[in-house]
Formats: sequence, C-alpha cells, structure tokens
Amino acid sequence: MIAWSVELSEFGIQYESRGALKAQCLADFVAELTPTSTEEPQVWTLHVDGSSNSKGGGAGIILEGPNQATLEQSLKFSFKVTNNQAEYEALLAGLRLTHDLGARRVSCNSDSKLMVEQLSGTYQAKDVLLQWYLHMASQQISSFDEFTIQHVPREQNTRADLLSKLASTKRPGQHRTIIQETLHSPSLDDKIVNTSDSEEQGWMTGIWSYLRAGVLLADRDEARRMRLMSAKFVIVGNELFKRGISTPLLKCLTAPQAAYVIEEIHRGICGMHSRARSMATRVLRAGYYWPTLKSDCQDYVQRCKECLQFGN
Repeated sequence: MIAWSVELSEFGIQYESRGALKAQCLADFVAELTPTSTEEPQVWTLHVDGSSNSKGGGAGIILEGPNQATLEQSLKFSFKVTNNQAEYEALLAGLRLTHDLGARRVSCNSDSKLMVEQLSGTYQAKDVLLQWYLHMASQQISSFDEFTIQHVPREQNTRADLLSKLASTKRPGQHRTIIQETLHSPSLDDKIVNTSDSEEQGWMTGIWSYLRAGVLLADRDEARRMRLMSAKFVIVGNELFKRGISTPLLKCLTAPQAAYVIEEIHRGICGMHSRARSMATRVLRAGYYWPTLKSDCQDYVQRCKECLQFGN
C-alpha cells in the first residue's frame, strides 16, 4: 500500500468516501421512466344540422372520433318545429350523443349562424322558446372540458344536411354506423313547453301556443296576423305580459280576472266610481292588460247602478 501511495502521489489523487446509493437510485429510476408529456384527450368533431318543411322536421348528426371512426345519426321529429328549433334540437341531440361516448373535448360545426352567434353571446335570443333552448344547450356545453362551435357554409355541412333530410352519404375508408331515431317530443321539459290546461286562457291561447311551441293556424293570413300580434307579448315566469315602447310590462288577464279587476277598481275598497276612460287608465297604471279593456270598462260603467242614479 505504501508503494502504491508513493507511485500515485504524483497525480494528486484524493480519496473521498461514497454516500448511500439507495436514494440516488430511486431518484434516477423515477426521472428516467416518468413520461415527459401527458397525452391530451383527442378532440371530437361534431357536425349538426336541422331542417323543417311542410312534410315535417329532422336533424342530422355526424360525430368523428379517434381512429377515424364516424358515427352518423338521423333524427325525425314527430312534432312541429321551426328551422331555428330544429337546429337547437340537432345540437342538443349531438351533445347527448357526444356525452354518452365519453368525449371531453368537442369541436362543433353548424351552418346556422343564428344559433352559433347566440351561443357565442354575439346575438341575443329574444324569442322565449329559443331562450329555453339556449339555456339547455349552455348547461350541456358546460359539462365538457373544452367546447368550441363555429359557423360553416352549408356546402361544408352537406353530409349533416342530407342526414337531416333522412338521407346519408358514404365516404370510403372509415368505419361507419348510421342510427335512425324518432323524437316524439321536444328536448325541453314538458313543464316548459306545455301550458296548464286547468285555467281557461281565452284570447291568450293562440299567443301562448306560438310563443311556447311555434304553433300557428293553417290559414296563411291568420298565421301572419298571429306572428305580428305575438311580437308585442313576452312570457316571463310562466306568465304572459304585454310590452310597449315606453310602458312597463303589463300582465295579461283572462276574462274572469279582468272582471274582478274592473269591479275592484270601480267600486272596491279604494274605488271612486270613475268614468270609463279614467277607469281604463287606472287599470293600465295598475299593470294589467286585455284586448277589450276600454269596451269592458264602458259596459261596466253603463251597468253600474250607482253611476246610473247619481251620475251626469
């Protein structure tokens, strides 16, 4: 040992003790086998389109997932829908299908600019029924980790458009499954779509039917008149209100409710047996409306016993 130490002393070699190897081996093992990047979930592509015509309505859904697998679904509506409602029905059905297959990242394409802009917040949904559709679609979209929707020209959405008309196109080189289904009721809750039949709605029946479900009469002139009339009304909290340019919302009343309001205002605890024009103004100020307001007030004043005896 002394001879070796003398021989090696000219190289300036120093001895250092080696520490424990257990912790270092474990650290090297973890650093070597840990993947550098995590694999992100693949983006699923969803194509939706809805159509409505005199023969009925339908929706086409195309979902493209991993491994170039394509799932096509053709829906037929057994209820009346407008074009915008059909577009939302197609989107809701596509979201349900995507959620059932476990997709977390979805890219949706649609040729309905109105629906796309409403979902992105650029347009406002003024129609009450579309507001409910928008609310339900937003709730389902929030369940995904990532969701994007964009507007595409109809030429780029031909396959979904054909499926919405209960037809399909083929594209070689892909696994394909076509599902045909019939929707017997709208995707909205029955409590939202159907109004209560326990109370006679009277003059509000047609307006309720159009605002809730888009139902119009077969006569073209009557249907046009109903659309123009319904533009002045809005449904808030399951109640029908009439809106004006500079007036607050007026609650619409049925015939029995109107009779009670007239009697209370004319001869109730705060009544003053006012004339017809003044009484109609007081009804509007109280926040109520019905179409025959002025004529009903005039008839009630003419039949009031006190007004006949002591009035001018």
